[in-house]
Amino acid sequence: MGGKWVAMPLKITSKLLDYGLWFGCRLVIVTPRLVIWMWKSLSRLSLEFSVMASKSYDKLITVYDKLPYDGGFDDIGLSYVDVHDGVIAPCPVDLLTEIQSKQLMIIGATGSGKSTLAQWLSYQVGGTVIVYECEGSPDSWRGLQVVGQAEDFDSINQSMAADLKDLTHQIEIRAERGDSALAGSDRVLIAEEFPELVQKCSNASEWLERHARRGRKARRFLILLSQYDQVAAWGLEGKSGIAANFLKLRLGKLAVKHALKLKDDQLVEWLKSDSTHALLDDDPIQLPTFRELTQVTRQSPISTREIAETPDRTELNQFSESSEDSQILGKALAELAQTKSPTYVIKNVLGYTGSRYQAGKAEFQKLIGGKE
Repeated sequence: MGGKWVAMPLKITSKLLDYGLWFGCRLVIVTPRLVIWMWKSLSRLSLEFSVMASKSYDKLITVYDKLPYDGGFDDIGLSYVDVHDGVIAPCPVDLLTEIQSKQLMIIGATGSGKSTLAQWLSYQVGGTVIVYECEGSPDSWRGLQVVGQAEDFDSINQSMAADLKDLTHQIEIRAERGDSALAGSDRVLIAEEFPELVQKCSNASEWLERHARRGRKARRFLILLSQYDQVAAWGLEGKSGIAANFLKLRLGKLAVKHALKLKDDQLVEWLKSDSTHALLDDDPIQLPTFRELTQVTRQSPISTREIAETPDRTELNQFSESSEDSQILGKALAELAQTKSPTYVIKNVLGYTGSRYQAGKAEFQKLIGGKE
């Protein structure tokens, strides 16, 4: 055997065929899975683009729909900041839209701008404005009706009782004739340091609860101001259903304190970086500057008077109807319109904004005697 080869055939050919067949079948099986993965990825990307496009067009449509009423783009806008994946990016939002079905609490330390912001909001909402302020004066609120000066809590209590009757009347009108019957009857009720009013005014708790539940549908908008963020201070302890009808706008240090509870360091730093940064509930929001806020309220105050309330007439705080007062008022408005613009007067002085702009335009023309 020393010089002979021994034949030892290997069955590698059949093995190669087996592995080749397995690999081919594996490709056939995996290919649909790959197609499905690509389809899912493309669908997800397409969905993201469609959502972005939808939001963009919604904003465009909102702006376009307001053009016939707003008379231009000279409104002061508010914006909130969206925090996503640790990146803060400003996104425009209309605060007036956010509070359409809610009442508002503004919470901040002394000097944080609560009163200035409340006054600015009252001009944006429009209608009659009543301020409950035990330490304030008419000068503090630039021509708005102030009740309770010199710690006159009895006057505040009586006025709150009248508000409750007015709310009942509004609800009855709405039940009988619908929402359209309440057009033009808007009223803004501002209460400074409301927790103190809860303690001093017996009607304050009922006033708060009834307006919280039904006020917005009756065109009654509450702006409550306080330095305290505790539920008990507002008289809402154990009343989560009522508290849910309020948005909390926190300013300054109290906004930072709330952000710390949310354990969001980036949000805390953002709030500290600028005095116009605030929180609307848990959402960041950028407020107008102090100059922008006071631009609306620096106009010459226009005298107003409250018309006696009767079952047939609930329009309060309208301009005097005497011919002499009307002439004086019309002249003042005409002069202001020349300095500013008719749109500015209609929206920021007369308080006709949004869908009420055309009605305000007609009222403006009437007051100035049909002059442009």
